Amino acid sequence: MSSRLIGVLLIIISILAFHLLGSPPETQALWQRNITEKIYSDPVSVGDRAVFVAGDKGKREYRLYEIDSSGNTTAQSVQLTNLPYDPTGFTDIVVVGDRARMIRGFSVPGLQLVWENGTIEPFNIPPLKTGENLLIQSDASTLFCLNNKDGKPVWDYTFTDKLVNYGVDKTVVCLHGYSDLKNPNWKATGIDPETGEVLWTITRPLSSDVPVFVQNICVLTSSEGEMLVVDQFNGNILFQNQIKGLKALQILDEYLIMLAAGGSRLLCMSLMDGKSWTTTMQSNLTGLAKSGNRLLIADKKNLRCLNITDGASFWTRNLEDVYNAVAYRNGIFITHKDSFFSRNTFGSYIEADSPNSRWVAHDKSNFLKPLLTNSGELLLSYNGSIRMLPRTAAAPAPSIADMPGQKINTEPSFWKDKNATESSTLPASNPASLADEATDDEEDDEEPADAKPSVPEGLKPAADDWGKKDQP
Repeated sequence: MSSRLIGVLLIIISILAFHLLGSPPETQALWQRNITEKIYSDPVSVGDRAVFVAGDKGKREYRLYEIDSSGNTTAQSVQLTNLPYDPTGFTDIVVVGDRARMIRGFSVPGLQLVWENGTIEPFNIPPLKTGENLLIQSDASTLFCLNNKDGKPVWDYTFTDKLVNYGVDKTVVCLHGYSDLKNPNWKATGIDPETGEVLWTITRPLSSDVPVFVQNICVLTSSEGEMLVVDQFNGNILFQNQIKGLKALQILDEYLIMLAAGGSRLLCMSLMDGKSWTTTMQSNLTGLAKSGNRLLIADKKNLRCLNITDGASFWTRNLEDVYNAVAYRNGIFITHKDSFFSRNTFGSYIEADSPNSRWVAHDKSNFLKPLLTNSGELLLSYNGSIRMLPRTAAAPAPSIADMPGQKINTEPSFWKDKNATESSTLPASNPASLADEATDDEEDDEEPADAKPSVPEGLKPAADDWGKKDQP
């Protein structure tokens, strides 16, 4: 064997040893069970039981599983021939809709079929929970609100055009219209979730992005990518930023999180005072979470913890390959691998105070979102593994004393601005882009130091923190 070949082998062995020995140790589970089928949904809590979807895609056989706090299977539903959406849990019933127009309610415990209903056409939007009812699209133009106890309609509404998306909070906000492939614009209608009464309509061109909600507002996106802050109850547009090409992702307490430049930049704007910052994304975004004044940003390779008020970095952790990331408890849960050579997939729960994992699980496949229970933290994986991890004591949330303006338990002034205009009379905004931010900065410098903006300021780029030394 040549010395060169020996050197190559030693390098490979060293790399393997580094990753194997450096892998995070697994947290000992309270118990662990396995089922023979694959798991396709996050678990939902219904009473003292957890319910999830499992089955075999090859055979097109699916069913609901019900387990108790010890991981024992206490019931299985009748066989379902089509893959359901994630189940929706109520007090003593769980509802699932599938891609073959059927929606069913099962009692818990026992998973006995209580009712079933069908839609005219397959629905592409998962059923949405609103109080004790469920919203479901029946055909291209009709929205139904169903009672979870018997599946009977509480109300229905038929649009004169195509329904493409909807979201629900204090109001059901529906996006609908005619799809012109060369100019895909939509309008929005607000519907009372209790009665189905139409409350308002915005006819200006909108995108089909799902609405995001907080308190008494929702955020819509114009067809050109401008953020519109809308009063949920009357449809008044309270504010429109003048930067185009944005996509609203989430509202985390008082902060609106957006993406720009095709997802390569993340923007964060306070809905309280309009202050904002941006940061460069090194790869595709996989998940976000907020704790106190800290924002956790997971992309395909890394997890960063930034100050949500100004984008300053607290810490960064390299995770090599990230498959999914979801907000959980006081931090974020991430499924990842630590190297290309690793056979194990890791499920790590990380809180905002430290890049170190609070607990770690190992498996051969992706994990689903954990479920916090009285007995511990229930964790499922795609390959049928079910385990209960010890419930960790959450670290105190990082201080929010330095957050500007009012806190989320009160309404920011511009949300209830008496001068808000009706959507039909709102003046058109001036075209703007991220390239115009320098001009905005110069104009802001001319304002008195004690002047408070009546509407949010234009987005200003913050110095990217990527690659810089993290704060201790």
